[in-house]
Amino acid sequence: MKKLAVLGPKGTYSDIAAKKYISENNIDAQIEYYPSILKTALALNESDLAILPFENTLDGFVIESLDIIISHGFKIIDQIKLDIDFAFVSNSNDIKDVKEVFCQFKAYGQCIDFISKYGFNIIQTQSNSETVKKINSANKNFGAIIPTHFLNEYSYNTVIEHVADRKKNETRFFIVSKENTLNIEYNDIINASLVIVIKEDKPGVLFSILKELNELDINMNSIMSRPMKTEMGQYKFYIEISLSKDSLNKLEKLNKELKKQGFFVEILGVYNKLN
Repeated sequence: MKKLAVLGPKGTYSDIAAKKYISENNIDAQIEYYPSILKTALALNESDLAILPFENTLDGFVIESLDIIISHGFKIIDQIKLDIDFAFVSNSNDIKDVKEVFCQFKAYGQCIDFISKYGFNIIQTQSNSETVKKINSANKNFGAIIPTHFLNEYSYNTVIEHVADRKKNETRFFIVSKENTLNIEYNDIINASLVIVIKEDKPGVLFSILKELNELDINMNSIMSRPMKTEMGQYKFYIEISLSKDSLNKLEKLNKELKKQGFFVEILGVYNKLN
């Protein structure tokens, strides 16, 4: 049985995503919970797989997950997405009496409009489960932004559902390992994640990368610069691309051409595109 490291405790969106992934892919896996993204990722020293939140529709990339995957050279082997929905809750009968609100750090970025409307003072938490735990033991002057599925377990005097900035709110999670440990059957369209390191900073380096993608007819889904953490002004690029299963050889061609031009290229993973 494989061990799957998950950002816990039970009831987090990471937990739900992990169970969904196990069920949909018929994987024999035991879930083990960790209190932070960093500890979840580093658990790969003892676990076979880890599931990390990576990108949200409203709040963008989870930078901590991205940097950990890059710095430790973990392999992205698959991905899964999950619908996200939040509610405001309080034990106060009047929202006007609430001044301080518990909110997980990524949930905050997805509910800014609602939070700004009431001018709450935000107390950040590391997980949505921690948020629930804190509001359940707080007095009536506190509120919280919690996942709506917790409303099935607890009751509050004030509940306002669907407080995210947009109705369509999804988070995708990467399944990562220290090496490619699963035999994934590729669909017709696949994604790949690459890190491209610029050895010499000079005009036109980004154009050179984009030019190769264009000439190979490779679709780029996203690009982000991340600091090298060696000196100011030195960056590497994280890039996600799409390919057809029948054109996987283009990835190797891209790798070869970029290396010819003096770039260092690391392929973090090849995995199925989300439907």
